[in-house]
Amino acid sequence: MELVIGLFFLALFGFVFIGRHRKSLSVDKNREKREQHSESHQSTGMNTSDQGGQLLSTQYAREIEKLPSVIVENIIDGETVEIICNEVKEQIRLDAIDCPKDGQAWGHIATMGLIRLIGGRKKVKLQRHGTDMYGRTTGTLFVYVPEKKSWLNVNKSMVTLGYAGTIPSACNHLEPQRKISG
Repeated sequence: MELVIGLFFLALFGFVFIGRHRKSLSVDKNREKREQHSESHQSTGMNTSDQGGQLLSTQYAREIEKLPSVIVENIIDGETVEIICNEVKEQIRLDAIDCPKDGQAWGHIATMGLIRLIGGRKKVKLQRHGTDMYGRTTGTLFVYVPEKKSWLNVNKSMVTLGYAGTIPSACNHLEPQRKISG
């Protein structure tokens, strides 16, 4: 029953999100053309900027590809996953974000959002940042999106999609282009 209620709220959230962002979603259809133009510059090693002025760099993608690959074994909640790295299980706390927990309002929705992004034993890249007060590794996860031929920052996507908020004080260690604002 809880799963049905959670799915209902997830669908409701999706309809509300689309309704509020219909105009911006139609603008994003034109983004594909800009990205194709950007990819042609990136393949030559040039940098270019997208509509928001964010610098796109092939160097950044190369840095992500150098990170260790891990397998998502279990999603505990919207901000905590269990991974397998070198045949060792480890809990990872997504860095610089805060989600409602299971049992709290929208907790199931945040968990379902993370499942949609990286569930199903997906292979992801992990950038470690340290440990939290519970001994979990804090880190940023990246998943490759073949359709876009690029890496998706899972932490930032959780904020962008409305499943999480940011913890600005936890972003100080990130380089400027990686800081999450929300």
